[in-house]
Amino acid sequence: MSKKLKQIRQKIDQLDKEIIRLLNSRADLAKQVKIEKDNLGDLNIFKPERESQILRNLPNQNKGPLSENHLYIIFREIMSACLSLETKLSVTCLGPEMSYSHLALIRYFGSAVKTIYSSSIKDIFSDVDNVRTDYGIVPIENSNQGSIKETLDYLISSDVSICGEVNLGVKHCLLSHSKKLSGIKTIYAHEQTFRQCSNWIEKNFPHVKLKPVGSNSLAVKKVNKLPNCAAIASEYCSLFYSVPLLKRNIQDFSGNSTRFIVIGKKSVASSGKDKTTILISLHNTSGSLVKLLKPLSDNRISMSKIESMPTKVNNWEYMFVIDIDGHSSDKKLGKALTEIEKNCIFFKNLGSYPANS
Repeated sequence: MSKKLKQIRQKIDQLDKEIIRLLNSRADLAKQVKIEKDNLGDLNIFKPERESQILRNLPNQNKGPLSENHLYIIFREIMSACLSLETKLSVTCLGPEMSYSHLALIRYFGSAVKTIYSSSIKDIFSDVDNVRTDYGIVPIENSNQGSIKETLDYLISSDVSICGEVNLGVKHCLLSHSKKLSGIKTIYAHEQTFRQCSNWIEKNFPHVKLKPVGSNSLAVKKVNKLPNCAAIASEYCSLFYSVPLLKRNIQDFSGNSTRFIVIGKKSVASSGKDKTTILISLHNTSGSLVKLLKPLSDNRISMSKIESMPTKVNNWEYMFVIDIDGHSSDKKLGKALTEIEKNCIFFKNLGSYPANS
């Protein structure tokens, strides 16, 4: 070992000791926050708006060489570990481990929460609605396949709110113990994953049996025990379940991403960069939707999404799910929402929450 290399390593060791000292100092402050909140009678320990503000400000303080994503991952885990000293959050997602829902959970909450794996979106909503878990995370739309109708249906019928969102890039891979692609007779994956990879599958496996399962990570667990089978899942699944990765990026569109929402029973305060989602239905008359949304345009409030869905009450009668920029506590938006609600047959504020950074 050269003298110069030895000196560099000594400096790294010194910095590591200082980092550990500072991390424990931060953890002590987190415990003090818990004590102060107890004194104030504040039972809401987890503050998504506060965490969003911290993570959103990281790029302004970064001078490199670490990337913004590096810092996000590091600070996400720091905050998750410190929060675990204040409270033990439980979060439900589609399982088993390393499903895309689980990866979205880690992205939003870090790895220091108690993770509960569910087999269905319905059960996740039920767990949160009945306070068997603190939060749930569910897919709501895919950039190529559109909205997840099941999630929208349960948002309508359940008594939960949207507390946050996560956009996760989806890069599908083919995993199998088969040595050759020609040896694969059956492929397992979530049904939506098959649709996202339909062109690739048709070109490369036109005669293979496709078996839909509850999640892609469950597909990997299945093929770990079955011969002549493959699964479509993430690279993380390949590493976690020790199933060889045969092909990367087999999705039909390179920019494929899925938006997940965090659901809970507690409202979220303004973070300074927020989104509000509402659900409305109105009389089926000419120009009624334009008239109804006029308060938004009058106040120069932007919509990032509007989607219609059948009410399932009368034929050709629709509800609209609308994502609006801003928090319902904002004066202008609050006034606009009041005006909209007055002219609706049905109105439900599904929640205001920090917009994905």
